[in-house]
Parts: sequence; structure tokens; C-alpha cells
Amino acid sequence: MADIDIKKTKLQLIEELKSLRRRIQRFEKQKNVEKSILQAKKEWENTFDTVKDLIFITDKNGIVRRVNRSLSDKLGVHPRDLIGKTCWEVFRCKHKGTDKCSLVKIQQGLAVREHEAGIPFLGMWVIAHVFAAYTSSKELDYIIHTYRDITDHKRLEEQLLQFQKVEAVARLAGGIAHEFNNLLTGIIGNLGLAKLQLNTESEEYLFIERAYNSAEITSGIVKRLLAFASKLQDTYSLISVNDVVLKVVSLLRETVEPRIKIVVHTDKDPWTVMANPVQISKMLITLLINARDAITECIEGLFKHECKEKESFMITINMENTKVDEKYCKLYADAYPGEFLLVTISDNGPGMDAETQSRIFEPFFTTREMGKGKGLGLATVYGIVKQYKGWINVHSEVGVGTTFKVYLPRAESY
Repeated sequence: MADIDIKKTKLQLIEELKSLRRRIQRFEKQKNVEKSILQAKKEWENTFDTVKDLIFITDKNGIVRRVNRSLSDKLGVHPRDLIGKTCWEVFRCKHKGTDKCSLVKIQQGLAVREHEAGIPFLGMWVIAHVFAAYTSSKELDYIIHTYRDITDHKRLEEQLLQFQKVEAVARLAGGIAHEFNNLLTGIIGNLGLAKLQLNTESEEYLFIERAYNSAEITSGIVKRLLAFASKLQDTYSLISVNDVVLKVVSLLRETVEPRIKIVVHTDKDPWTVMANPVQISKMLITLLINARDAITECIEGLFKHECKEKESFMITINMENTKVDEKYCKLYADAYPGEFLLVTISDNGPGMDAETQSRIFEPFFTTREMGKGKGLGLATVYGIVKQYKGWINVHSEVGVGTTFKVYLPRAESY
């Protein structure tokens, strides 16, 4: 009897041990599941904070629940400082409650397509994706917003459009100027012959002289248009832009306001370029005179708001050897890889707004009063630089100043 009880006790003990083992296995499995869940949560959070896109999650009313690190870094705040704010507050959106608001569309059950959006206070453009998440009962639960930065692409697109516009104008101007130049050659030649046949004291000679001078002036304008269109016949030689700059600056110093300081920085061994020194001089003189005039207008009080905090005025010319790579070329439409002499001319004058910057290389565009400028100066500069297979960039900010960067290919790579 005792043996039977002992056997039963052993069997019960074995069953209990098996049951305990099963419970332990279930517990370990549960722990592994919890560990996997925690690991997945950690990986999701790391991914959420590592991705470069700007991501934030809002509830159905547009209240921010969560933001990723990229967005908080872009806004310059800690993520927790954004929680509880509305998406309109975070992005200073003016479309709250309108049919342009993605949140309104989602609340109405409409799908929101991928779209471009500007964020002016951050100075960026994004591709916006907005996704709605629903509960099991198909009620709107929360909304995921992702913004991909396309600012560089947008800037390049705008530059390409501007480049194409200027090129189209250049082709038109070049064709017209070429025809006018042919006509003027005959007119000036015949007027010159007529002058030789007349008494210099006669009234007829005076009329012919006036016509001849007007034709010469017109010829000069036509040549500047041809330069803009890169169609001016030219002779190239190996030149040191450094020497040309120093000569131009020495002349400019005699014509500038004493309060304007001119500073020149050169590379120790600047590369030479294949160009016409006369055309390079024209290019430099135009850029430097533009800088001088802009600062002079500041000094004379024509830009009181833009120049109110300026105590000193400076024009800086910097020359350096530089290598342009593919990465840089992706930012500028007319750039290409290679070795270049970079000439940078900066001033701390009143600066220009974006609209003015987009038109400064157009022929006959000027911000000056009627009669004070033909609007051909920077157009000519553009044409000269293009003729030598280079390009020119401009950066300007109202109240800060303007910088022109001219890239001229190194002679060996020309």
C-alpha cells in the first residue's frame, strides 16, 4: 500500500514538474516576446529619429503627439517642446481651416496626394506626404506627416529656368544685334565717306557728324549685346587675371568715395586663363563699379533702412584656385567639373531682393533711374564669362550686401 502511495506521489510530482516546466516555458516565451517587442520598439524609435525626413505625428485634431529628431533639430528646439502644439503653430501655417489644409481634407475623408510645399520661415521646400491611421472601427485615430527636403533641387530647378530664360534672350539679342551690326557697318562707313566730302564748317557736315556719332554709340550698344550673346569676335591669349585685377583696382581707387575700403586677396600662385585681357577688364570694371555705386547710394542715404546700421563700407576682391566636383555641380545649373580660377567680388551695400537677383543678367534691366543706366552692364558680364566657358553666381541679401562669384576655367583645361 505504501509503495502504491509512493508511486502516486512520484507520478503527481512528475506531472507537477512537467506543468511547472510548461509554465516556465510559457513565461520564457512571453519574456522573449516582450523582449522582442521592446527591441522592435527601440529599433522603430531609432529609425524614426535617424531618418533625415522631417516626420511628426498628430492626433485627428492636429495636436502634435510625436516628432523625430530631424524635425526638432531643424526647428532648433527639443522634441518635448513641440508636443501638445498644433501643426499650424509649429509650421506657422496660414491654411488652417481652408481647403488647402491637409488636415481638413483628411478629416473630410479625402485622400491627400503627395505635393510640394514651401516653409518660408525655414527657407526650405519639401515634398509632403500625409497619411491617415484608423481604428478597427474605421474612425480617424492619428495622422502621420513626412516632409522630404527638396530645397537644393528646387533651387537648381529655378536656376535652370533662369539659365534657360537668359540663354533664350541671349539667342534673340544675338541674332538681332548681328543683323544691326551688319547694317551699322554700312551706315557708319557711308557717313564717314560723306564727312570726307564736306567742308567741316558747313551745316551739312554738322548733321552728318551728329548722325555718325549716334551710329557709333548705337554700334557700342550692339557690341555689348553681342558680348552678352557670346557672339563677339575675340582673340584669346594666356593671361594672369591677378595682373588685370590689380590694374583695374588701381584705377577704381581714384574714383571711389574715401570711406569705401577696397581689399584684394590673391592666391599665392593663381592659375592663368585663356581670355582677352580687355574683355576681362570690362567684366571686372562693371562688377566693381556696380559695387561702388551700391555702396555710394548707401552713403548718400538712398537706402536708409537697408544701410542704417553700417558704420564702414568695403569692397572685397578675392582670387583663388578651386576645383569643382560633381557634388557642387548638382547645386548650380551651368556648372561643370574641373579646375577654375574663382574671382569673388563682394560689397556690404544695400543688397538685392530675390526678384531683382532673378533678372540682373537680362539686357536692359536696371534698378536705376531713367537715363542713369542702360541695363547692359551685367548682361555684358554674363556674356563675357560664358564666352570663356565659365559661369557667374550671385548671392545677395537685403541689408547685408552682394557677392558675385566668377568661375573661369584654368588655361590647361580650357
